[in-house]
Amino acid sequence: MVRLSVPGTLFYRDLVLRVVASFCRLARLDAQSKQEASRAPSDEFDDKVVSAVSEAFNNVAIHGYRDRPPGSVEIELELIQNGVTIRLLDTGVVFDSSEEPEAPPSGLPESHMGLFIIRSCMDTVSYRAGNPPTVPNVLTLVKCYPRRDREAVGR
Repeated sequence: MVRLSVPGTLFYRDLVLRVVASFCRLARLDAQSKQEASRAPSDEFDDKVVSAVSEAFNNVAIHGYRDRPPGSVEIELELIQNGVTIRLLDTGVVFDSSEEPEAPPSGLPESHMGLFIIRSCMDTVSYRAGNPPTVPNVLTLVKCYPRRDREAVGR
């Protein structure tokens, strides 16, 4: 497991995303070393994970710590048997996901797209509200390696 702790401000976003991108490359090498080349992640896998974490980190920095001193965001990156699990822990304002629609609003809105993007990029998304500042909120993101049939791999 890899752990990173940064202040919950947009200033640290680039650092977080570089660590996540590097972690995705490690996941690819790990899958290949285990001779799971047919299920090894691709650049698309990396892009989706980085996009989801980017949106999640933005939400914490912009909304979770709005009108208060920024706390930290703990990021845990874990290789699992068939993919990666990433957890973001924060002590910002609790997020009520029941108010967010499953599908994007009609048209091209400039807000309320973050959760939709996160859900679109990841296989599993779960959120556990904490009791800040003592118990952190936890957003868990899981992305599994793509399944490819053997014929497509042999081409």
